[in-house]
Amino acid sequence: MTSIPVVWLISIFALLITVIVGRLVRMPMFARLCFCFGLISISVVTGFVGVRFQFNDPAFIILQPYLAVTIAPALWLGFHTLTTQNGIPGTGIVQGLAGIVVAAWVLIALPYPWTATASVILVNTLLSVRLAGLLRLPAERFVHLAPQAFPKLRIALCGSLAFLVLLIVIDISVLGTFLAAGEARAMALLSDAAVMGGIAISLGVAAGLSLLLGAGRPIEDQAQIEARPLDEDRAVLDRLDALMKQATLFRDPELTVARLGRRLGVPARSVSSAVNRVTGENTSRYINALRVQHAAHLLESSNLPVTDVMLEAGFISKSSFNTEFRRIIGKTPSEHRKSHNPGTSTVRKHASERSNS
Repeated sequence: MTSIPVVWLISIFALLITVIVGRLVRMPMFARLCFCFGLISISVVTGFVGVRFQFNDPAFIILQPYLAVTIAPALWLGFHTLTTQNGIPGTGIVQGLAGIVVAAWVLIALPYPWTATASVILVNTLLSVRLAGLLRLPAERFVHLAPQAFPKLRIALCGSLAFLVLLIVIDISVLGTFLAAGEARAMALLSDAAVMGGIAISLGVAAGLSLLLGAGRPIEDQAQIEARPLDEDRAVLDRLDALMKQATLFRDPELTVARLGRRLGVPARSVSSAVNRVTGENTSRYINALRVQHAAHLLESSNLPVTDVMLEAGFISKSSFNTEFRRIIGKTPSEHRKSHNPGTSTVRKHASERSNS
């Protein structure tokens, strides 16, 4: 059957890209784990399809939907993680996705032959909508990517979305055929749709490969390929440094690249490019570094509570504040204060006792 080699080939491609993703040390670990899990799930599920049609062996048909409903959540969570400051999604988001998967598993386990396909359709539809939402985000929201990698990220997002949408169409067709004409006709339709599914997965794999190969080059190769900082870049960054020091704009938690561009009278893209080319960091990390420096000074020179210091410096998330502070300073905010002023905690404790007495 001509569709079967395509299925096996896609399974192999997915495994190859899993290896590439695992080597992307510049991508947050959590994002890599999500992408690797999603790709391995694609490989295993397509392998199950191959076994089902190549050898007419339904041994894995029970397991297939349980794994299939985890693909879309894993892919979405991987892309979403690239928008988080510390490279780790919020606990509520992870719990919400886990709840969706568990609910789908419960639906699959019901004693009705149509519930497995229906659960996959529902999960893929929901996560397709959420993937489409990520497409509307601007480049600066993906804080773990260099600006020049954003077009490739959009290609990967579009490929993943096209992959899920086409699978939804195939599953809906198979489910409708099953309900109207029985299992035999539905399996025949699924066999005919295997080529279309293979094409869809190929598009998604190719889109992901374009992103991952670009992001996975050794750092030395990227340095040779990317343009070196221009005089204009250094001039923009010098003006940005001066503006930050004079107006302390970094203390504004709602600060955006677009606002910085307006204050400097240059396009937002010029600001992002200047920061990236000269410092090697994205704009978000550049701003967070200034916030951490300001927070460190306040911790050394004042008795403000750590939470007040966090807000004064421009952070709104305690987890992001602690993560960025440790990344830049090498200590937690509390440890930094104690190392520079060991008596601060004792003084504050005595003051509290006097106020209570």
